[in-house]
Amino acid sequence: MHILIIGGTGFIGSYLAKKLCEKGSITVTGRDLNFDQTMSPDVIINLAGEPLEKRRWNLRVKQEIYDSRIETTKKIVDYIKDLPQKPKLFLSGSAIGIYGHSLDHVFTENDDISPQDFCQTLVLDWEKEALKAREFGVRVCLLRTGIVLGKNGGALSQMLPAFTLGLGAILGKGDQWMSWVHMDDVVGAIQFLMDHDIHGPVNLTSPTPVTNQTLTKELAKALNRPSFLKFPPFLVRLLFGEMADALLLNGQKVIPQKLQESGYIFKFQDIKTALEDVLI
Repeated sequence: MHILIIGGTGFIGSYLAKKLCEKGSITVTGRDLNFDQTMSPDVIINLAGEPLEKRRWNLRVKQEIYDSRIETTKKIVDYIKDLPQKPKLFLSGSAIGIYGHSLDHVFTENDDISPQDFCQTLVLDWEKEALKAREFGVRVCLLRTGIVLGKNGGALSQMLPAFTLGLGAILGKGDQWMSWVHMDDVVGAIQFLMDHDIHGPVNLTSPTPVTNQTLTKELAKALNRPSFLKFPPFLVRLLFGEMADALLLNGQKVIPQKLQESGYIFKFQDIKTALEDVLI
């Protein structure tokens, strides 16, 4: 089996590439998309995209975030179209931001999407482009990924400096849901999807999402640090602008219904155990 990972030099992609070697040969490319038409991959995994949290949002930054996903995915589908031998599977990056925000609703892959903000529109358009690969007989899975907990990158790498100093803080009321997943389960779920006939959106999240308050307390506890600070909403918005509401002050309780019903067993379902493993 030949696996092509696009965006394979990033946080998730670099870890995934190391773990998928047992599945076959791996080709890793960044967003430059210098495809070799003789490559004929059996599986294409697209993880490319400008990080949402890297820079404060303005119209230009949001357009770059949008284009890095939509335009890249269009090029991948065009590449698939021109391949004489089509891949069996296209695993396309996505995000739970497609669901919007709620304190009480539990989101599954069966929820209807009615975009109300930038993140929802972004992810919905991203998925629409990826699904066009089905026109060429390719099985498509949309990886609706939550907050990935792993070593040396991702959300934790941004949180650790403050928490290590004992300055970790609950954001806003702390009741917003944080749907997380351990890196090992990202890899495990992708391997599972490669081996099972599953189509369409797939929630890549732990079955046990937690609130921001719980995540803050458990991370501080894992580091043996206090966690008594709270950042009021106005301060979070002052520091992070528009992305404060989209990524920090609001959230969604997402359940990986399709994976569980298909028989995937999560290695990490408890936030305490997941954090302890990542911080070793």
